[in-house]
Amino acid sequence: MKSYLRLTVLLIAVASFTSCTKVGVIVDIQPTITGSWVLTNAAQKDAYGWYTVNTGVENGVFTFYSNGQATYVENGSTLKGNWSMSTASNGYYDEAGVYYTNSHQNLQIHVSNYKGDDVVDMVFDNVDIYPNSFVATNYMNHTIGRYKFSRY
Repeated sequence: MKSYLRLTVLLIAVASFTSCTKVGVIVDIQPTITGSWVLTNAAQKDAYGWYTVNTGVENGVFTFYSNGQATYVENGSTLKGNWSMSTASNGYYDEAGVYYTNSHQNLQIHVSNYKGDDVVDMVFDNVDIYPNSFVATNYMNHTIGRYKFSRY
C-alpha cells in the first residue's frame, strides 16, 4: 500500500511539472548594428605589435538601416550603399589578435557617391557587437586590422 501511495505522489509531481508552461520574452539572439556609428579607433597588428592607423573615415557617420541600406556622411557629402552581416565558420582573428575557427559573424559595408568615384568598401572577417559599440577585425598580408565603432 505504501509503494502504491509513493507511486501516485510521484506521478502527480511529475505530471504537475511537465504540464507547466513557461511564459517569457522572445529574445533576438542575432545581434544587429542598425543605427548610426562613428569609427573611434583603428589599429593594425603585425609581428611587432599593435599600432594606430588612420583610415580616412574617422570624421564621418555610418548609418546602417534594417533593410540592408547604408549611408556614410562626412562634411555634407553623402555616400549611399549597403551593408550585410552573415554567419561564417572559417578562421578569423578576434579583437585581441587571437585566432579562432568557430562560428562567428562577418560584416561587409559598401557605400559610394552617385558617380562611383568616392567609395568606402570595408570587409571584416569578424564582428563582436556590444550595447554601444562594435569591434570588427580582418586579416590581410600578415596583418590583423581592428576597427572599433561607437554609437553616434
